[in-house]
Amino acid sequence: MNKKLTLLLLLTCFFSALAVAHSQAEDAPRKKIVLIAGKKSHGPVGNGIHDYPWSVKLLKVMLDQSNVADQVKVEFHLEGWPQDESTLADADAIMVISDGRDGDKFEEAPHFQSDERVAVMQKQIDRGCGFLTFHFSTFAPDKYASQILDWSGGFFDWEENGKRQWYSAIETQTAALQLPAADHPISHGVKPFTLREEFYYNLRFNPDDARRQSIAAVPTLPGREPDGKVVAWARERENGGRGFGTTCGHYYDNWQEPQFRKLILNAIAWSAHAEVPPGGVEAKFYTHDEIEAALAAGSSAEK
Repeated sequence: MNKKLTLLLLLTCFFSALAVAHSQAEDAPRKKIVLIAGKKSHGPVGNGIHDYPWSVKLLKVMLDQSNVADQVKVEFHLEGWPQDESTLADADAIMVISDGRDGDKFEEAPHFQSDERVAVMQKQIDRGCGFLTFHFSTFAPDKYASQILDWSGGFFDWEENGKRQWYSAIETQTAALQLPAADHPISHGVKPFTLREEFYYNLRFNPDDARRQSIAAVPTLPGREPDGKVVAWARERENGGRGFGTTCGHYYDNWQEPQFRKLILNAIAWSAHAEVPPGGVEAKFYTHDEIEAALAAGSSAEK
């Protein structure tokens, strides 16, 4: 009789603990992800190049329909910097998909367009907010080099003392990407893949930064050793905040590549301190019509 009673008590404790854990998981606040899109550039709408607004809307829908949908809430801003920048104050991760300034061409990425905006971003970084750059938004002026090296770990360096003298470089290839950090959460479930891409390389990194990890590299790029072939990286700051950057993203059609999608979605989730599943963040590609229908059904979360 005592054995049965003991077993009953143990089972009661076990299921009570399980119920509490489940309840806590359901009650855990979702990670807030803010996606900032610059205006489309490099030709007319529909040419599939530097299509930042569609990329941001696609990411919103993919995350909302993914296997981490219960962990995140996603809002997006088109046409650059949020009109109400106070929305950044409680973001768990901020991703910028936009142009960057290249000498006298194009304009700075939204977060670098004024010292005031840099200060706003620094405030978020200081409280541990994640930060991600994508393709052209990896461009940064030398005056903010120390900031971006801390925020995300690397950048495309186009200038020397204010003049257009590229330290970094650009080359379009159809190439296989290597994934040197197989154990990193951003690499969960991602298999080596091939992309036709306008890769930026010879990026500016701090060679002594032990907090940065190379996530993807292209062996066929003529980059300088040791990190000149790196095209995606991640950094965990001393305060626990996380950063990610990739120079991929020139062609919108690359979102149709499942491994590329998973890599970027993993990076967003990781940067926001969401848990990346062992098999990675799973989401299908959506057509423009499917995106618009999904946003309309979910009231879009455009701010």
